[in-house]
Amino acid sequence: MKYEIIGYADTCGAAMLHETENYNEAKSWVVGYVRYDGLKQSGYDEIIIKNGLGEPQSAFDNYGWTHY
Repeated sequence: MKYEIIGYADTCGAAMLHETENYNEAKSWVVGYVRYDGLKQSGYDEIIIKNGLGEPQSAFDNYGWTHY
């Protein structure tokens, strides 16, 4: 099953940032993406990982991780 990484901002909506083959790879990609400054430079309010069915699996925001 593929996993989509979606960036979301109140000002500009949602955009697909990356796609991976498994959930752990998706989490790792998000960690690398926000490693140095959290979400400051990305311009997104939240980054969501969705499974191939479109169901959210987890999200990263300024408060850290939320797992569904």
